[in-house]
Amino acid sequence: MCAKALCAVGQRGTHGDNDIEIRRLINFETATDGTAVRLLAEDIAGRTIGIILTIETLSALLMTLPTMASSAVKRAHSDPAMRITYPATDFQIELSPGNARILTIGTPGGFTVSFSLTEEFSQELGEAHLRGISRRARTH
Repeated sequence: MCAKALCAVGQRGTHGDNDIEIRRLINFETATDGTAVRLLAEDIAGRTIGIILTIETLSALLMTLPTMASSAVKRAHSDPAMRITYPATDFQIELSPGNARILTIGTPGGFTVSFSLTEEFSQELGEAHLRGISRRARTH
């Protein structure tokens, strides 16, 4: 058994026999040396499985997850303007060596994310917030 929409993908040859459908995430463990994590999950058959990720792989996954979730929610609602949003309830700004700012934003559920900002970008972000709307041109 597989998620309905992905079963259709599988019929086109991009959904493999080695796929595991996760019903729910259970917990995680961190390696004692901090070099990896183990995600504990339950598959649709009720089995507990472990997925071990190095910090490098976990970091790459963290950078990919927002795009994956955004793509899915836009398709699910047939609305390219749809967004996943979380209520921000706290923030912290720290000055790091080299005069960069570290902006950490948190939610009521304990989720936090940190961004490194240059002094110029921090100023621009503050001004955009005061104006109420703005969009910076993307650079790569």
